[in-house]
Amino acid sequence: AMRVCAIAAVLLAALCAAEAASVVDHHTVKMHTAFLQAVVDDDFSHWTVAFERADRDGDGKISVGEVGSVFSEHYNLYHKEKPRGEATEAHFVQDAVDFTAMVEQLGWGKDTIMTEEEFLKQMHDYVALKQKERGDLYKIAGNLF
Repeated sequence: AMRVCAIAAVLLAALCAAEAASVVDHHTVKMHTAFLQAVVDDDFSHWTVAFERADRDGDGKISVGEVGSVFSEHYNLYHKEKPRGEATEAHFVQDAVDFTAMVEQLGWGKDTIMTEEEFLKQMHDYVALKQKERGDLYKIAGNLF
C-alpha cells in the first residue's frame, strides 16, 4: 500500500509540475496525443474528416477562427470512448486561443483562410510548441486518460 501511495505521489508531483505552467484539460491532452499518434502512424485521415466536417460551406477552407470546430469534430470522430460525453468547441477554447496566437506570428488573424494542408502544417508546429512547453505531460497523461 505504501508503494502504491509513493508511486501515486510521484505521478501527482510530475503532473502538478508539468501543469504548473499551464492547466491542461482532458480534451486538450486527448487531441494532442491523437495528433502525435497520427504523426507516428503517418495517417491524418481522421484529421481530414474533421476538417471537412468543420468546413461548413464545403469549399475546402476554414478560417483560423473556426479551428475549435476542427478540434471538437476530431474528438467526437476519433475517440470511441467518451467518458465525458461529446465534445463541443467550448472544450477547446484555450487551444483555439493558443493556436490563433501562434499563427498571428505569421501575420494571420482569425479571419485568415486556411486549406487543410495549411491547417495540418500549422498543427505540426502547434503540437510541437505545446509539447516543448509541457515536457513529458503528454506521455504521463496519455497513460492516465
